[in-house]
Amino acid sequence: MSKRIKSNGPVVRSRGEAEGVLARIRVRVIDQQSIAAERERDLQAVDDKYKGRLVVLNQEVAALTEQLRVWAEANPSEFNGAKSLPMTDGVIGWRIGNPTLKTLSGWIWDRVLEKLKSAATYAGFLRVKEEVDKAGILAMRENLLPGDLREMGVRVVQEESFFVEPKIEEVETRQVVPAEGAA
Repeated sequence: MSKRIKSNGPVVRSRGEAEGVLARIRVRVIDQQSIAAERERDLQAVDDKYKGRLVVLNQEVAALTEQLRVWAEANPSEFNGAKSLPMTDGVIGWRIGNPTLKTLSGWIWDRVLEKLKSAATYAGFLRVKEEVDKAGILAMRENLLPGDLREMGVRVVQEESFFVEPKIEEVETRQVVPAEGAA
């Protein structure tokens, strides 16, 4: 603890006061967890309430959509060469998706990769992601010369951060003891 931090709030002046503050944090963390659990139960109840009806409706929409697709394929003249057909209650039709690549029958992506590697004319279709191996530098930092890290343009930093870890495994009634110097 090499630095002093200024605080605009109340200052804890003794171990007893620190114990009291930690006890208050513990109670609030337990309350947070309790409220979060209650919220999850409520969300699950809402999800359960509507899930069944939504599944049924989704299945019905899918079945009706399939009926329209079969009809549209059987009646291309209704579209007059267009991709869509306006109707009273909406529009039906076909959309062209974004171009994608799929392997030929009998091919897998590993075989495609090997083919691209072996043919210089296809080398432009290979990607190589270059990035700094931070984990490697950290692992080897003890073996590097003093100026190596500086030459690389990096430094190793380990920052210290304060933490509070209240004990929440047991919820008990606890007698609050007044902090030292408190009335």
